[in-house]
Amino acid sequence: MAVALQTVSQPLVHLSADFIRAKEYLEAIVTSTGDAICTTDTEGRILYFSPGAEAMLGLSSARATGLEAHRLYAAGRHEADRIMRLLRRQGSLQNLETVLKASDGRLVHVSMSASLLRDRAGKVIGTLGISKDITARVELERRLRELSITDNLTGLYNQRHFRDRLEQELSRARRQRGSLALVLIDLDGFKAVNDLHGHLEGDRLLARFADVLRRSVRREVDLVFRYGGDEFTALLPSTAARRAQTVARRIAARAEAELGAQGLGLSYGVASYPPVEGAAQLVRAADSRMYAMKARRKSARA
Repeated sequence: MAVALQTVSQPLVHLSADFIRAKEYLEAIVTSTGDAICTTDTEGRILYFSPGAEAMLGLSSARATGLEAHRLYAAGRHEADRIMRLLRRQGSLQNLETVLKASDGRLVHVSMSASLLRDRAGKVIGTLGISKDITARVELERRLRELSITDNLTGLYNQRHFRDRLEQELSRARRQRGSLALVLIDLDGFKAVNDLHGHLEGDRLLARFADVLRRSVRREVDLVFRYGGDEFTALLPSTAARRAQTVARRIAARAEAELGAQGLGLSYGVASYPPVEGAAQLVRAADSRMYAMKARRKSARA
């Protein structure tokens, strides 16, 4: 009997040792990765929170366990529900980009792979998510995008971005049955100053005017651009022609007060939608009115 028991117990000993080694191996993999590994139950409560998740979000496993997973998303429950809908429809997700919120309020951009967890009968028992921190990549892409649409000298948006935003803002104004105004500005006397004092002084004056322009419009609403050379533009969403004329006069007054001593003035033209239709038509109308003002200023000086 004793011999029989020994014979039966030998495979169990080997099986137990193999299981322990496999468990330790998997734990070593999970512990060594910097990715955030998280599992939830069917109610969306966190069951497992890896060391990588702790480091990434500054939240201990003890505090995370039992929390509703939607609390980790920057967009909250709305984003968690969206991801869950995708999971139920597709079964798994690869490289889905989303934003998590660290315990100190930092936003962490991640690339997430996720899948439904099922038992042997195929019943869904939870979810598994593995998230890689891509914040540095997203920030680099943002900086490169900013560089591609920004004028190096003035820090304003460039003409390329002006063309794109003009179309976008015009489309929005049509869709919302709103208004959009365009102010086109040319610095009078800039060429003479540039020729007399040199390009460095000319660049300094352009940068100073860009600052005047920024301070003369609504922050986070209006958009200002260096159109090219000594020409600038301002896009004023939800602004009718009369209000845009007031803004243009304010820009001119500030430029005269701050840059007039250097021999600079400015001419401007305003066009608005409605009544002017189309991006090209808006630019042409503003340009025509700007040169009409320039001609009147020249006649007045003659």
